[in-house]
Amino acid sequence: MLLRNFSTFVLAPLLGLSLSSTVSAAEPQTWLLDPVHTQIVFFADHLGFSHGIGRLKIKQGWFQFDADDWSTARADIVIDMDSLDMGDANWTEKVRGKAFLDTRKSPTAHYIGHSLEKKTANSGILHGELWIRGNRRDVDLDVTFNGAGNDPYAFKTKAGFTATTTLNRFDFGMTSFRDVVAGPVELRIEVEGIRSRRKEIQIHGIEKQ
Repeated sequence: MLLRNFSTFVLAPLLGLSLSSTVSAAEPQTWLLDPVHTQIVFFADHLGFSHGIGRLKIKQGWFQFDADDWSTARADIVIDMDSLDMGDANWTEKVRGKAFLDTRKSPTAHYIGHSLEKKTANSGILHGELWIRGNRRDVDLDVTFNGAGNDPYAFKTKAGFTATTTLNRFDFGMTSFRDVVAGPVELRIEVEGIRSRRKEIQIHGIEKQ
């Protein structure tokens, strides 16, 4: 399951340390995340009977991607943890609470993707880092490139990806209620990026926790 202020979705391609640098792209292969069409869905085992389903929205972010050169891919994504929706108001508030996401202290999560390893014509592994509740872990995303082209309704050039991974909530300080909610949490991230003509992208500073 998916945080302290990581001021700055997958998803990238698709939260201590101090990090602040500017990357200049030789070509403007930069895509700003469309917050309407970029969302995160996760699944966690509940008592062995079913898998609870949660949804999160991204706050902001971008990815750098060139279909002809996957080695240039990078991502910087901030997740709005207060956007959590478990499909039930009481359950949503419980998961937002201290035992789980603790969104009062950590309202955002942060993922930085450093490199995209191409595996097939349209799939690869995005290697990166995830911060949740002040805890950092290396997290790789299995990424499928869905395509790029013109959105005839928005009149913009877009690129889309699907990314999946499995996290262990215990790794991010969520160790309560082990007998109720299992440790492994499956994530599916749907990403749409809008082509940006900005020649510089900023990797946002992260306050050391």
